[in-house]
Amino acid sequence: MTFPLFLQLLTNGLVVGALLAIVALGVALIFGVVRVVNFAHGEFVTLGAFATYLVVTQLNISPLLGIPLAFVLGAAVGAGIQAAIVSRAAGRPELDVLMVTYALSIIGLGIFSSAFSGDFRSYSEGPSGIFTLGSVVIGLRSLTVLLVCLIVGVGTILVVQRTRIGLALRALAQSRDSAAACGINVPAAELFAFALAVGLAAAAGALVSLIGTIHPRVGHDLVLDAFVVVVLGGMGSIGGAVLAAIAIGIVNAFTSFALDDSWARILTYCLLYATLLLRPHGLLGRHVGA
Repeated sequence: MTFPLFLQLLTNGLVVGALLAIVALGVALIFGVVRVVNFAHGEFVTLGAFATYLVVTQLNISPLLGIPLAFVLGAAVGAGIQAAIVSRAAGRPELDVLMVTYALSIIGLGIFSSAFSGDFRSYSEGPSGIFTLGSVVIGLRSLTVLLVCLIVGVGTILVVQRTRIGLALRALAQSRDSAAACGINVPAAELFAFALAVGLAAAAGALVSLIGTIHPRVGHDLVLDAFVVVVLGGMGSIGGAVLAAIAIGIVNAFTSFALDDSWARILTYCLLYATLLLRPHGLLGRHVGA
């Protein structure tokens, strides 16, 4: 393998990993704060993808404006679902809550399939052309995705680490009872966390629509890798999720080139299996003793 090819594959892997990191951030946030494994997260990605597709093709709005619009739409939908459905399942057995989010996933998939059929859709609007840096060539769309993911990811981490609401979220992730005893409004914090996570998923969907084709299962397929990333990074660990997402993106890029996409997916789940055996709490997750 030549050095220019190595750089090209590394760049491609960073783009995929950055997009996967945004999705995984939402999964980690919901699990860490709300203590829910959200199987419907992929459908929120699909929501953002189709929302952006519609505003671009029907309203002639730039897909770059579709990204914040998708985030706001996703956050609003997420807040509504958390308040109306997820919060009402809180306190019930974990399997009950899991089945609630799974049911939401099936409902969402059915709605998107009925509304848009199974057709693959795309649009040509938005950044076009290529950017060349030495021997590395990257499309402007992919570069846009990389830059937006960087901004969104850093912004999310700053919110969690440097703001009062972020302090409340971190306290809630440590202990729900202790957070409540300190005066934190637990329902409001959980509502904010869920809305933010779903907004991130919808924004990721908008970015997916920018660089590829979309269909009713586009988010469902992506979120499977996001769950792998969250487990590898450590359940509830935002830093671990970002690190694992970048690593998986790079590994997939090199494996897909050397072998094919099927082997890339096989290797991803082999890494998951090895992590569960050797380091069950993930790369940056907290070890919980017996």
